[in-house]
Amino acid sequence: MNAKEFSLWTLLTILWGGSFLAIGIGVETLDPLTLVAGRMLIAALVLVSIVYLSGNTLRLGARGWSIAAVAGLTGNIIPFLLISYAEQEVNSGMAALIMGITPIVTLAVAPLIHPDETLGKMKILGAAAGFAGIAILVGPSALSGTGGYLVPKLALVFAALCYSFTTLFSRRFAFPDPLQLAAAAVLVGALTSTTIALFGFQHVGRFEWSYSGALTVLYLGLGPTALATLVYFYLVPRIGAGRLSQVNYVVPILGTLLGMTFLSERPDWNTWVAIPVILFGVFLVSRNSSSSRRKTAGSDQEKTPALSALVDRKQPG
Repeated sequence: MNAKEFSLWTLLTILWGGSFLAIGIGVETLDPLTLVAGRMLIAALVLVSIVYLSGNTLRLGARGWSIAAVAGLTGNIIPFLLISYAEQEVNSGMAALIMGITPIVTLAVAPLIHPDETLGKMKILGAAAGFAGIAILVGPSALSGTGGYLVPKLALVFAALCYSFTTLFSRRFAFPDPLQLAAAAVLVGALTSTTIALFGFQHVGRFEWSYSGALTVLYLGLGPTALATLVYFYLVPRIGAGRLSQVNYVVPILGTLLGMTFLSERPDWNTWVAIPVILFGVFLVSRNSSSSRRKTAGSDQEKTPALSALVDRKQPG
């Protein structure tokens, strides 16, 4: 990576790692549905504007809009809501760490869906380590007499599974222009979440106007949702999906550290035990996957964002 690419890679890591801190601040005054609808409306305005300013359109056809609808639901609305709901109860560092299993689940399940993927020993070991880390995080809650925030933690696990499903689905039904598809998916998510917020379950939980809440919505829409998408698709064809996927090692740690610094979070003992276990799993699965792609596809796949970006995409809160 040159200096510009490394700077953008670092920016992407900060945007994604900081999203959990921002959500933790946002849910103090906004209910999850309002938070999600606001961030997606802002992101949709930005991404759709860029698509049209670049001379493109959102004429995706029936197939393209069907893919965008599924991706908007499972890759945006559901996980965003689950993460926002969970962070009302658990700290932002916990959310960031559990989201770290997304690439593990994706690469472990991929061979069951895509014939060109293989499930080798290292990938199996990496998946086992990742799920062991989640068991360390969730296990004490399940065994405690009071529940120990078990439901919010399971909501985070389900959010990670949604991201994995979206990645596998998007690869199975690839679209020629991934940025165009991403803009359409965010637009579908924005329209859906806003409609529900206004006419279905308005202000579920609570709503309290505050500058911190407004700034949080603005940051989440412009930063981790819109800008991160643009940076991601800029970097993939230039540095390769394998190298870009190394953000998976940094985001959980950064999310934990930011929560400790700005929200005075104090992770429990099991969090410190789970961190190296999950990161070890991410390392084994990602290393094995990158190695396999180099052997089977050379460098061509690394230069194809329509495929590589969807295979390795890590999209946290």
